Amino acid sequence: MTDPGDFFDTVAARYDRVFAPSYRDTARDLAAITERLCPGALVVDAGCGTGRAFPHLCARGARVVALDTSSSMLRAAGARASAPSVARVRCDLARRWPLRDGVADALVALHAVFAHPIGDPWALLRHVGAEIARVVRHGGLVAIDLPEPSFARASLTSLGGDWYRHVEPDGATIDAFVPEPSRALEALGLPLALAPCAHGVRASGVTSRALRSPSSRR
Repeated sequence: MTDPGDFFDTVAARYDRVFAPSYRDTARDLAAITERLCPGALVVDAGCGTGRAFPHLCARGARVVALDTSSSMLRAAGARASAPSVARVRCDLARRWPLRDGVADALVALHAVFAHPIGDPWALLRHVGAEIARVVRHGGLVAIDLPEPSFARASLTSLGGDWYRHVEPDGATIDAFVPEPSRALEALGLPLALAPCAHGVRASGVTSRALRSPSSRR
């Protein structure tokens, strides 16, 4: 299994050029989220990458805590993080996040950032769901992009089962876990709805600890 941190450290300098959508496409992609934010809202950008969401969140007056495991991606995000309302934090999303319970008004996780686990992928999804339920306040907004198997089959190399691989021309390699979105949402254990988005399927809705389902067992 490849280390996703190594991959993103390698491609950080070219990520926006090769992988990321344009500013306009990002604005359109985030419109359903940003239009619901109030000035001063605290938004967690989980797996922020190069920070493509920052300008759109800040334009709504939001404060952003940006989490990523790759120091190179966080450095690249610095170009979009000049506003004092953006705090970049390096952390392992598979461990407890460095945030207080109920501190966030909203959370976004764009471009299928949880598709590259090290270890048990279902355990990662259960952990992520538990952390989201912990750090986002009751009634807070959540939007998580999930990869779609038909895209993976068409664009990536199958490794069997729900696993796929992408290899860059320079040999940088990353593996992706791409189950059916409904199964991923079940593992997350959050009361979210699925709908198509630019990068697969988006699970979105508001948090409710009382409604959070028990963790799925795989």
